[in-house]
Parts: sequence; C-alpha cells; structure tokens
Amino acid sequence: MAGVYFDSSVFTSIFKPEKERARLVRDLLKELKRNNVKIHTSIISVQECSVPAFRRGNLAKDYHAKINELSSVHGITKTTAMTAAKLEAGIVDNAKEDQYKRRRKWDCFHVATAMELACTVLYTWDKEMLGRGQQLGISGIEFLEPQPSNKELPFEEGNQPKLALAAGANGKDQKVQSKAQPETS
Repeated sequence: MAGVYFDSSVFTSIFKPEKERARLVRDLLKELKRNNVKIHTSIISVQECSVPAFRRGNLAKDYHAKINELSSVHGITKTTAMTAAKLEAGIVDNAKEDQYKRRRKWDCFHVATAMELACTVLYTWDKEMLGRGQQLGISGIEFLEPQPSNKELPFEEGNQPKLALAAGANGKDQKVQSKAQPETS
C-alpha cells in the first residue's frame, strides 16, 4: 500500500493557516493528485490537530473530516504499536536524559504507521522529525518538508500562457510565449 505520509504538522500548517507553508502544501497536494499518489496519515494527526479546536473559547471543528478529505486516516494496529515502542526505545537509548521529550512518542507512532504502510516519503515541518530517519537508521522512507518537487509558476487557473516553438533567426527552434487562443475544431 505504497504512497506518502503526512504527519500532523503538515495539516496544522493548512488549518492555522501558516500562509507560505499552506501554499506549499496545497501545491504539493496538487502534484500528488496529478501523479495519483495516495496520502496516508495516522489517527494521531486527528488528535494533535483537534486540540486547538477544543481549547476554551474556540469553536469546535471537525478536523477528522477535513483530514480524511485529504488523506487516508489509519488507526493504530498491534504492529504499529510494537514498532513505535521499538523506535521510541531507540530514541531513549541514544538520548541524554535531558534531551528526551515525551512528546516525541507521537513521532514514533507517525514513523511506525508510515513504515507499516510502506510509504516512500514522510512529509513534515517538524525539524526533529526530519532527522528521525537518520537517527533511527530507517531506510526506504525519505523524510522531507512538504514542498512540491516541481515548482510551478503562480498563474491563475485557466490563465496560463501557452508556449509554442518558432523557428528563430538562426534556424533553430526557440520557445516563444503566445497569448491563449481559443481552440477550434
């Protein structure tokens, strides 16, 4: 069930919203959709993203539905739990007492879920999570910031210039920009 994995920080950047990060994630979502890449996440993302919505004075929002629209949400299986425990033990064994943060337990569940689903990329904005692959000796999953691999120019939909080839003065083809012409049959 290959695909890519989004941790909670990716969804949070859309829901807050963090303007520049949200734009990058939207561009990545478009790219993944174009390439028919399945997006996965854990129910842990739903929990982490929902906390701000339930804080006093905030309007409750259904982040499960929003996250489910963008990705396939997976529960925690026995394999996920055991793999997360193994990963966390690796972090604890290699950390100094003052470095270990209990919050990183959730990182282990995200990584374990991505491993169980055979995801090829785990997208995150979390600097510590970006280093987890190397820290834990994980191969087969790239840990990347959620940015499209092909940067697109910010044209509005339907208003993109068309490029055409024209013979240049030296006889070689050159790309030239033409105004969008209505297509005729």
